[in-house]
Amino acid sequence: MPKLVALCPYVAYRNEELLKDCVLIPYAFMTELGYDVTVMTAQKEEFTYRKYLPGLKLDIVPTCLDDAWADYLVTYLKNYEQPIDVLFLFGMYQNYYPAVKYFKEHYQGKIIMKLDANSYWVNELINPDYSGWDYLIKNCDLISTEGVAIQNYLAKKWKRPIDLIRNGSLRRDFTPELSKKVKEKVILNVGGQEIGRKNTGFLLKGFLEVCHEFPDWKLELIGPVKPEVHQLVMDIYQAYPELKERLRLLGPIKDKATLEKHYQKAQVYLTTSLSEGSPNSIAEALRNGCYILTSKIDIWQDAFAKGGGASFEHGDLDGLKNELRKALSQPKQLKAAFDLNRAYSQKELIYESEVRRYQLLLESSLR
Repeated sequence: MPKLVALCPYVAYRNEELLKDCVLIPYAFMTELGYDVTVMTAQKEEFTYRKYLPGLKLDIVPTCLDDAWADYLVTYLKNYEQPIDVLFLFGMYQNYYPAVKYFKEHYQGKIIMKLDANSYWVNELINPDYSGWDYLIKNCDLISTEGVAIQNYLAKKWKRPIDLIRNGSLRRDFTPELSKKVKEKVILNVGGQEIGRKNTGFLLKGFLEVCHEFPDWKLELIGPVKPEVHQLVMDIYQAYPELKERLRLLGPIKDKATLEKHYQKAQVYLTTSLSEGSPNSIAEALRNGCYILTSKIDIWQDAFAKGGGASFEHGDLDGLKNELRKALSQPKQLKAAFDLNRAYSQKELIYESEVRRYQLLLESSLR
């Protein structure tokens, strides 16, 4: 049985990350390909989502200072008592450099790095002239990223093949029997609600500009709420008391089944982020047949099927308003997007299929 070890790039994964690509892709190597998989991480909070990953081995190691984690990764590999066929890394982090160097010198296995990249990160933080970055870029056997545009950009910049593996879902999380009939007139956003990178203030401004034209539509904001966003919503309630029932600030929803129901009933998923790689929330919206409205984040070209969404420039309020108006006034398009985006999700965004692609790439690299 081949063995895969996934190393956390920083001291500890958060509970919510257990159900994101950093862990779900190794998990799919286990469930789909029969790998013996270990995910190594320290623990700073209760891992309540572990129950959704039956059979996965979490090797929970002692916590340490952030500055000591790179050395600890090397110590972990030194003390590992079995061969490792695949070392899975998540993100181009400096902490990985000593571990990759040790692995290449002492193991015969292959290295997969899933980048989880955004354009700011690769432009401003990753400098190939620094020997550590250069070593990682040259010595990972496979490097994948989540969008076509950044894939092509990095292949040219780093002068090496970059593979396309989009963020998606486990097959079990796709509901074949989901019906359009459960859809309601709901616009949804899931993620950190903040004025900065996630740009929630701009999202609220766009909704306010058009909501009175579409009195049956509601906006739901789910995720941790920064104080400035909470205050902004309170100010909106004071100015427009009638919006208290239509603008819902729901905070974090920990129960995955409850969260999934919000995706299932929403017809439109809206994100106005200023800087984003490939948010897992878009994959969750796609599998539930939401029409996607997105700012031009790095993977906007991969964010929906043709006819299943629209995009607008960062900070373009008129563009956001126009696309919102089009979406909310075209129920036939929203119904078509249900089928288009779910078909796209099934074809391109199922992790079990994506790990089979990883496996083919690994096998071709051995020739």
